[in-house]
Amino acid sequence: MNEFLTNEIRLLLVDDDPLVRRSLRMLFELHDITVVGEAANGEEALETAGKLKPSMILMDVNMPKMDGIRAARLLKTRHPGTQVIILTVNDQHDKVVQAIRDGCSAYVLKDSPPEQLIEIVESVAEGRYFVDTNIANELLINLVQGTSHYQTQKDPSLLTIREKEVLQLIVNGHSNKEIAGKLNITLRTVKAHVSNILIKLDVNDRTQAAVLAIQEKLVEPKN
Repeated sequence: MNEFLTNEIRLLLVDDDPLVRRSLRMLFELHDITVVGEAANGEEALETAGKLKPSMILMDVNMPKMDGIRAARLLKTRHPGTQVIILTVNDQHDKVVQAIRDGCSAYVLKDSPPEQLIEIVESVAEGRYFVDTNIANELLINLVQGTSHYQTQKDPSLLTIREKEVLQLIVNGHSNKEIAGKLNITLRTVKAHVSNILIKLDVNDRTQAAVLAIQEKLVEPKN
């Protein structure tokens, strides 16, 4: 590992292929970079990151249950200090813009040489950003033009049972404090659930979430 790094890298590997995770773990440990854990999809990444508190997450894009782009967005919301590197085999240009805008630090192709991957991880740990040269040009064009073909899609199916309960109470007109009391959870937990709901429904506030919930019949109408 780079001897000039001021903070230890605590890396979480996220990929649905266990062979890829094992290869990456061996690579990083060979260079004295600590791998604190692994996850097989975006949902596991969210749970594992909450428990292990990694300083950096290296995550694949295409995974079951929750893809890397959506998971990265949630991770940066919950753990803004955690650096996220997106790893993919495809030059999915349209997703690069969204990943960077959501706060990811790097977007790297899986076939990058091992030495380059180590350099990227160490550079990100020092606060730098990196986008593979194969896709950097289109990223620049999209950022300059302020456009992207990728648009965040509403995905109500990702709402957990608890988030649906919170959403129902929002529709019923309850405040966060009232929701905390009814569900016997902390106010901080309620706020976290509300934040996740807004992200998953791609809305800006509780009112929009309630309207969408009724329109899409995600919960029962206010009674």
